[in-house]
Amino acid sequence: MVQRWMAIGAMAVLFVVVNIGCYLLPIDYGFLGDYSFAGVFVVTALATATIVVPVPYIPIIMRIAEQQQSVTALLGIVLAAGLGSVVGEISGYMVGRAGRHAFTESRFSHWVAQQMHHPVRSFVALFALSAPPNPLFDVAGMAAGTFGVPFWLFALAVFLGRCVRMAGIILVTVWWRW
Repeated sequence: MVQRWMAIGAMAVLFVVVNIGCYLLPIDYGFLGDYSFAGVFVVTALATATIVVPVPYIPIIMRIAEQQQSVTALLGIVLAAGLGSVVGEISGYMVGRAGRHAFTESRFSHWVAQQMHHPVRSFVALFALSAPPNPLFDVAGMAAGTFGVPFWLFALAVFLGRCVRMAGIILVTVWWRW
C-alpha cells in the first residue's frame, strides 16, 4: 500500500515538474495570431482525449492567454478550451458506452456510479469533477457513458465545468502578469 502511494506521489510531482517546465519554455505563441483560438481548441481536445494519462496543456493555454490584449480574446480562449475539452472527453464517454468492463471498482467509482443514475445529480457531479484540474474526471466520464447519461447532459456539464476551469487558469495568468 505504501508503494502505491509513493508511486502516486512520484507521478504527481512529475506532472507538476513537467507542467512548470512547459510553462517556462520560451515559446512565443504570438505567431498563431488569429489562429490562437483554434490552437487552444486543438491542444485541449488532444490533451483531454487521453484517458488517465495527464498531458501538460495548461501551461500552453497560460502562455497563449498571456499574449492576448483584450478581455474578448481571453473569453474566446475560455470558450475554445471548453469546446476542445468536450471533444476530447468524448473518448472516455465512449469507452464507458462500450461496456461496463472498462469501469473499475473503487469507492470513488461506486459513488460516481450512484450519481449517474439521476439526471440532476449526474450533471452536478460531472460539472464539479470537470471544473478543477484533476485526473478523477476520467472515471466520471466513463461512468457517464456506462450508465447511459444522455450525451447532451454530459457535454453541457463538461463544457461549463471546463469553462470555469479555463477562466480560473486565465484569471491566475492575468493576475500573475500584472
